[in-house]
Amino acid sequence: MKWMKREYHDILDNPEEYSKEKFKKAFSIIQRYLECFSRYYEIGLEIGRRLKDFKPSRIVYLGIGGSAIVGDFTSVIVKDLTVRVHRDYTVLKINPDDLILAVSYSGDTAEIFPTILNNLDNNRRMVMITSGGALRRLAEKKSFPIVMLEQGIPPRYAFPHTFGAVIGLIKSLDIKIEDFIENLDAAKTIQDIVSPETPTDRNLAKKSALKIVNMLPVVYGYGRAAPIAYRLKCQLNENSKLFSHFCEIPEALHNDIEVLNEKTILIAPRLSDEPKEINEVYRLLSSFLHERYIELKVQAGSIMEEILSLLILVDYISLYAAVLRDTDPLSLSVIPKLKGQNKIYQEILKSVDEKLEE
Repeated sequence: MKWMKREYHDILDNPEEYSKEKFKKAFSIIQRYLECFSRYYEIGLEIGRRLKDFKPSRIVYLGIGGSAIVGDFTSVIVKDLTVRVHRDYTVLKINPDDLILAVSYSGDTAEIFPTILNNLDNNRRMVMITSGGALRRLAEKKSFPIVMLEQGIPPRYAFPHTFGAVIGLIKSLDIKIEDFIENLDAAKTIQDIVSPETPTDRNLAKKSALKIVNMLPVVYGYGRAAPIAYRLKCQLNENSKLFSHFCEIPEALHNDIEVLNEKTILIAPRLSDEPKEINEVYRLLSSFLHERYIELKVQAGSIMEEILSLLILVDYISLYAAVLRDTDPLSLSVIPKLKGQNKIYQEILKSVDEKLEE
């Protein structure tokens, strides 16, 4: 590959690289992350007001892939209420007082529909989050509240839109939740630090991408940092086309760590609220792996600011890895083919069409 013959630093600090259409568009999208979060937060607030005095006993989040990761984050920041994230074709039993969040960027994600269709008559507290497709048509036919996502971007890039809408919705229902909005301005600092204009020697995202590009990245996370770690793993898969692995701490210490070798490099997104036991775990991992250990930490005034900043950081890492590999961070090839050939997908979507025709 041509990119392997060039100096990596020259690639990441070369403005011409970012003028290529595939990179220009990807970076322009993530540069709007906080703006999109804020805008869709307001949309979520408005949807919540339409639900009036509804007090759910549980939040059921239906989604898969990039959409489902928002549910993972929601589950670790909502207080005093269970958040059930359902990633499956199987039908999940829904209670009448559950709040159902059905999330699919395309609107045609087959996995979410069996549970939706099975509960249309049992629960009217559904909110659909999508950019179109069958989910939008179903929401319009059944008069469910709908959050229309920005169109024309890859689903995984709609993370801040979806997350903002979900947080706003939950906030408006007076459900106890960590406050993100007050931390948005502070989190903007990280974008200056990791932007393409910031040289590699002062850019944690570029430095991290340089270290992992010829290795097998393994991402570990603990507690509220676990969804951040999983997000990084998925972004490396889809944006960078890098095989990457994820595991939670401390589980990884009892199996996963046995196969770390000279070809692997460990990445650890970390938050400042970790207990002393976890601090010791990471200290040992660092001393054991030496140069094959990357710690992702940010200076921030609150845990929520740390979470937002790390979310921005990990997406930039995946894009810089894509630049180094000269791979398109916007397109996918295998996933769409598998979906197109999946007969179960077609059967489920046909059942949705039949319901729409009733």
